[in-house]
Amino acid sequence: MTGMTIQWAALALCAMAAAVRIPGALRGHGRTMCAALLLLTLAVGLSIAPVYNPVDALLGRFNGANLLLRLTLYAVFVLLGVRVAAAFASSLARRLVVGPFGLAILGLTVAATLYFFVASELPFSSVGLGAFEDQATVREYAAVGRLYPGYVAACMVLPTGLSVFDRRSRPIHRVAGALLSSSFLLVVVFVVLRLTPLELLDWNVILPFSAIVLLVLGLGLIWLSHMIARRHSVQDNGLS
Repeated sequence: MTGMTIQWAALALCAMAAAVRIPGALRGHGRTMCAALLLLTLAVGLSIAPVYNPVDALLGRFNGANLLLRLTLYAVFVLLGVRVAAAFASSLARRLVVGPFGLAILGLTVAATLYFFVASELPFSSVGLGAFEDQATVREYAAVGRLYPGYVAACMVLPTGLSVFDRRSRPIHRVAGALLSSSFLLVVVFVVLRLTPLELLDWNVILPFSAIVLLVLGLGLIWLSHMIARRHSVQDNGLS
């Protein structure tokens, strides 16, 4: 699967996952996850040239669309972190994301992102800022943008992974836990690899977007399980 193919596949999956949750969100069910998926759809879309270029044109062609992508992705990981930690009963993971330490990391990340963006020379639209990679500030901006999602993902790997071995859970939940854990692990692996001098080539796209596909599939299984369970008056787990 080529990088462009998996990007479009991830966008389609995110859009469908968000769309099927909108009716429930309008009735007050699963609003947080619906918001997270809508924001994730926006973030994925802004990583693709046919979406990025017209949006950036509306924002003035100074790559404000890339900044919007970064900030949107931070919001996605905050929402995911809170809901996943609650669904998998990990108070530690929740504290690491929205406790004092986690919020301090988020604040520093946003501040650093804004600083490096403003400090960079970005005279024309460029998807992923690829045309400006020779600037140190752009490289730092990109690195900071990866670290916060990597941090939240690292906090989620263990709680979701342990659920796979919980024999009290329904099989569909254990499969969903495996997909979510694999997704978060891929994010961590990608972030770590980007800290090395290795040339990732197509894997620079395949790894993060594969993580998105696994994430949405895992959330989709839980949503499907919840829809079935509602017919039998079973309480949802917070990711539906």
